[in-house]
Amino acid sequence: MVELFSLEAEEKVLGYLFNPLIRSDRKLQMVQLLIPEHFLDEKLKHIYEAVKLHGAFDRIILWDKVHKEKNKFNLEWYDLNQIDDFVTQEEVESYVEILSDKYQKRRIYDFGKSLQRSMLEGNDPYAAALQAQSVLTSIGSKVQLETNESLLESVLNEQPGNVISSGYRFIDKFIGGYARGMLITIAGDSGHLKTTLALDKAFRMAEANPQAKIAIFSKEMLATDLIKKQISRICGIPTSKIFSQEYDKEYVRKKMMSVDAWRENRVRIINPDIFSGVNDIARIQMTHRFDIWFLDFIQLLEFSKHAASSSDYNVQIGQNMRNLQSLALATRSVGIVLSQVKKGIEQRKNRKPTISDIEWSGLIKQLSSYIFFSYYPGKYYGFDLIGQDAYYLIAEKTRFAESFIYPMRVFPDRGIFEEIADPAERTERVNKLKSIVG
Repeated sequence: MVELFSLEAEEKVLGYLFNPLIRSDRKLQMVQLLIPEHFLDEKLKHIYEAVKLHGAFDRIILWDKVHKEKNKFNLEWYDLNQIDDFVTQEEVESYVEILSDKYQKRRIYDFGKSLQRSMLEGNDPYAAALQAQSVLTSIGSKVQLETNESLLESVLNEQPGNVISSGYRFIDKFIGGYARGMLITIAGDSGHLKTTLALDKAFRMAEANPQAKIAIFSKEMLATDLIKKQISRICGIPTSKIFSQEYDKEYVRKKMMSVDAWRENRVRIINPDIFSGVNDIARIQMTHRFDIWFLDFIQLLEFSKHAASSSDYNVQIGQNMRNLQSLALATRSVGIVLSQVKKGIEQRKNRKPTISDIEWSGLIKQLSSYIFFSYYPGKYYGFDLIGQDAYYLIAEKTRFAESFIYPMRVFPDRGIFEEIADPAERTERVNKLKSIVG
């Protein structure tokens, strides 16, 4: 078995910190490289914690500071005095490398044991997959950095499939498409067509990216209801007729089978009964490797059973977002997360949502490459003031472009969004919105 610690290296690193011939600035630099967990021996770990806490590299001064704090590290003078301080600058670099290497191997060993325990207890092995990514990638004691030239070559050699079209031609002109590994948030109030947009976007992305596989995870609607909305969009039948079964079923069957992406199962609705939290989504995604996946919506995912207060939910949503971002990076996919906004926007004078209106917005803002608002202003201001076909996608945060307001024509009863090709009409619609919202 590989040794998981080196007592000699741990002692030598502390000896370097106590060597009076070494400049203090170099010792401070060394302290920045190490954490207490790099030390396995409990006494040596406590000594290093005390050194790091107090910035004291002299044994007598450190001993005095430790005693003034009632010796919470439980150290004896003998523990400090027995450390050999004759360690040079050249020697310590090798010792630090040994400490880092042993620490990483302990992490791998501990993770392997926890995974083994989890499997013996019958837990879902996919739950550990996201944790494994960060642990396994850090096994090396040295971090290899790519050169500028190699990074340039990776950009110059990008293939079309590395950047995924948003599904809308003019939006791609603004943002350039989505890079694999990105997390995108589409936020909006109830009734502002978030789910309808997601379904339209899924089919447009399937058409614009012919090899892409797309999944739709929804906790808000039943799979059969989502299929009905798909039928409405593809067949041009109002959703009310689909739900009341007033339509030609044979026509629908033929029409649906004529759509390549639908027939080839490149756009898949994931039954909400088979997932509840991020771990379930990870299990499905890591099995089927979808290029693009939608989640409708983040606030409906299962939370920790210990989340008893709003602050707990805030932490849990943040953790879910982190895990979803890790999933997108690990599977080189694009994740599109739908999010609810807080109630009360309709009570304001300016009834246009902002990032602060997103439920638990902190980490959603930080981890999203783009944040778009699905905005159907007639819901707030009335369709007598602004037309029923007036819809806007508002880019509030963009990583590689300026924020913008993008108008589209919508037919909500059929779930169809149309881009407006005429620049003059787009400008007119944006100005109309600004005159109402202010």
